Amino acid sequence: MRIKVPALTLVAVLTAFSLLAAGCGSEPASSSQTETPAAQEVAELRLPGGDWGLPTPFTFYPRGPGYVHLSLVYDTLIWKDDKGVIPWLAEKWEPDAQATAWTFILRPGLKWQDGQPLTARDVVFTFEYLKQHPVEWFNLGMIRSVEARDERTVVFTLKQPYMPFLQQVAGNVPVIPEHIWSQVADPRQEARPELVLGSGPYRLVSYDQSQGAYAYEANPDFFLGPPRVKKLLFVPAGDQVAALQRGDVHAADIPATLAEQFRQDQRFEVISGPAFWVLKLQFNLDKAPFADVRVRQALAYAIDREEMVRRAVPGGTAGAKPGSPGFLPPDSSWHDPEAAALYPPDPDKARALLKEAGIFDRNGDGLAEDAAGKPLRLTLLALADYTREAEVLKLMLREAGLECEVKALETKTLDGLIQAGQYDLALTGHGGLGGDPAIISGFGVFRGGALSPGTPTEAAYGGLAQQLLREPQAERRREICRQMQKLYAQSLPCLPLYYPVWYFACDHRVFSGWFFTAEGGIAVGIPMFYNKLAFVGRQ
Repeated sequence: MRIKVPALTLVAVLTAFSLLAAGCGSEPASSSQTETPAAQEVAELRLPGGDWGLPTPFTFYPRGPGYVHLSLVYDTLIWKDDKGVIPWLAEKWEPDAQATAWTFILRPGLKWQDGQPLTARDVVFTFEYLKQHPVEWFNLGMIRSVEARDERTVVFTLKQPYMPFLQQVAGNVPVIPEHIWSQVADPRQEARPELVLGSGPYRLVSYDQSQGAYAYEANPDFFLGPPRVKKLLFVPAGDQVAALQRGDVHAADIPATLAEQFRQDQRFEVISGPAFWVLKLQFNLDKAPFADVRVRQALAYAIDREEMVRRAVPGGTAGAKPGSPGFLPPDSSWHDPEAAALYPPDPDKARALLKEAGIFDRNGDGLAEDAAGKPLRLTLLALADYTREAEVLKLMLREAGLECEVKALETKTLDGLIQAGQYDLALTGHGGLGGDPAIISGFGVFRGGALSPGTPTEAAYGGLAQQLLREPQAERRREICRQMQKLYAQSLPCLPLYYPVWYFACDHRVFSGWFFTAEGGIAVGIPMFYNKLAFVGRQ
């Protein structure tokens, strides 16, 4: 699929509670922190490409990079910089005393990229339309109603207090133009370029699905002023490191082993952020033998997570942190070290648990048979970039008597097989681990979304999750979170293997405005450096 935005379309676009402190109460957050400073303009910034879908709220691919593309074109009510929540479309906001009603005041004079006014009516339309046409990335189940009091005032009424409302809803849901989308009956089936129209700092100029290439131009009428970076190009870059060294791209992720080399090169600046992405071993809980918790726990004892980091990750422990069975990473302020210490490597314990579940070597060939006496042959699906980890896993499981066949797949194929339940084991990963843990169902899986098969089903766990959503007291929330991590580790719907430490190298001669977004990353907690505020310019 190759989309080139027609010239006429371009002409039309040009002419036609811990979170409550920022932006609420008697001292609303000031918009001055998002004003564009006088800064050197950047004519063109080239970044590694990849196909993440057409950037509309209904056709973007629901992973972090897909949302990043979406955020360039569309805006949310609030946003985040490197310190916390900041005003965006809304210049101020305030909850009521029970945190069940939120009032947002829009900036004056907001406009869509075709020149039409953006009002509170568009905000109401957005949420009503998304309820009619749900998108897995946007959880709106807590909202009772959305009302426009006047052209600039929007009131959200919630069914009950919802602590991550600012991050998950106000700072995540893109506001869409009623005059465009009200004419679209089935948005999931529409991939027309004229629908890619928001209020954001960039307009999509072209999209080549086969190449994973995107071209964006700055919106000169953006409400914070013309963006500092005039063109954003996402270009094919099979080997990102080589492309960066050649100058084909101006920034890219690099392995830990090359961080010092890039630091020594005067062209580059190397920055790093917290480890808020997880590589995990996903169990098919609806399929034998993994419906049996003893089997899942046996695999946790069979896998030496720290040894996996040393053997599979470039740079070893400098490149990743071993996974916690409680799911949340050590860089999270919610992390429970006691849950992280569970399941130390113990092959004997692994074999004993498997035998309890009826899985052991009955014929002396060194490999286990299942409870029916049949050879147990498992398939391990893995993201293509993590075949080394998959091979290490295969060896570790074989020591426990389990035979695995590794199949490497690209992301979309793997996600589809997981959603369809067509797998035994899957080696996959995602971000979103750095924000409020209530955002994430089961710690690390968006509720009802593309990554959903990892939530414990125990009633006790579900009850704690509901408490975490509603509880306003910080220390009480931390205690609930600690209990949840221990229950998660007992149920073990998946096993976190490690959390990569990202190293990001950028050619500072071209652009040097990069920063890591506060509270876990962009929007719901995307641990990437591509915050659009950096490209707009800021004080």
